[in-house]
Formats: sequence, structure tokens, C-alpha cells
Amino acid sequence: LKIRILDRTSLILDIFAMRAQTSHAKAQVELAQYQYLLPRLTRMWTHLERQRGGGGVIMRGPGETQLET
Repeated sequence: LKIRILDRTSLILDIFAMRAQTSHAKAQVELAQYQYLLPRLTRMWTHLERQRGGGGVIMRGPGETQLET
């Protein structure tokens, strides 16, 4: 079985997408869907970020710094 699991907002946006008839309405719904998905997609890849440590002025964690030597 291929079943999509949606949260409430995704369901509402999908209903709007199905019922949109004009190209302007379809574009508005598509934009709203992208705006809704963007923060969720960026959080999916947080495990690939570099670790951050210390945080103080003296101690710095691993990773790139603004000034490379």
C-alpha cells in the first residue's frame, strides 16, 4: 500500500491545490506549499552540520573559522 501521511497544514494546502483553477491561484498555492516545506526540509539535513563546541572566546570548537590561515 502506498499511503501518504499528511499533517493538517499539508492536507489543507493539497485541497487548495486540487481546487485551484486559474493559473494565478495555482501559483499562489504552489508558493504557499514551498514556503511551508522550506523550514522542514532544512531541518532534515541538520545531522550533516559540523559539530560546534566550546562557544567561548578562548575555546573554539572544530570546524571552519571565518579567517583561514
